[in-house]
Amino acid sequence: MTCFLIGADNNLLESIEAYLQANFFYIKVIEKLNSHSQSEKMLQKITPDLVLIDIVIGIEIPTSFLKKIKKSAIDTIAIIPNNDDIINLLEKHGITYVIKPIDFTELRIAINKSYIGISKEKELEQILKRIKSTTPKKRIAIPQEKQIQMIAVKDILYIEADINYCQIYIIDQKSICVSKTLKTFEQQLTNNPEFYRIHQSYLININYINKILKAKLPQVVMTNGDILTISRSKKTDFLKSILV
Repeated sequence: MTCFLIGADNNLLESIEAYLQANFFYIKVIEKLNSHSQSEKMLQKITPDLVLIDIVIGIEIPTSFLKKIKKSAIDTIAIIPNNDDIINLLEKHGITYVIKPIDFTELRIAINKSYIGISKEKELEQILKRIKSTTPKKRIAIPQEKQIQMIAVKDILYIEADINYCQIYIIDQKSICVSKTLKTFEQQLTNNPEFYRIHQSYLININYINKILKAKLPQVVMTNGDILTISRSKKTDFLKSILV
């Protein structure tokens, strides 16, 4: 679990870092920051799991900064003086706090609770990634000169390679030329079983095959009348997949 320490009191930050190193093997302090502006810049570059921030009376903390921390880090724990205004502000933003002087038992409880929450969030994130990586795509993004066009996968008849470009043939539409390789589309559509690469130049949607012409090198006739050759290396596997 990665951690930022933020605050103007270097001695306090160092004592907290020493406590973390001695008691939490799973926490790695990756930054110690002394100002809000410095912290904001760093949060734009790195997203820590946890932020521990020391808040001092008389040093205003902009609401925008608290929102930035809340948005950037998975969780935040504030070290604060016993001050009603600060407590109300943090409670408004749903930020956990430990009152100074630090009771390290309270800090341990807060960190353990944070660790459990972060672990659950990361686990959920991994589950969602796995689901996303195995779910067939319904649409793909096609970058054009002045726009990004979204195309329904079910409407694609086939994609033809032309060196580092591809021509995408779509039902009832003109074909679209895009600066992507056929391998890129093959990887994008790897979870869409209706797409089959029959040749180094063709990735076809088998739902739009009208017929297959038997020959030494068979050909597929697509529903739009286009005739595409099946390569020798793909012939056996493709015909097996069609005939099953």
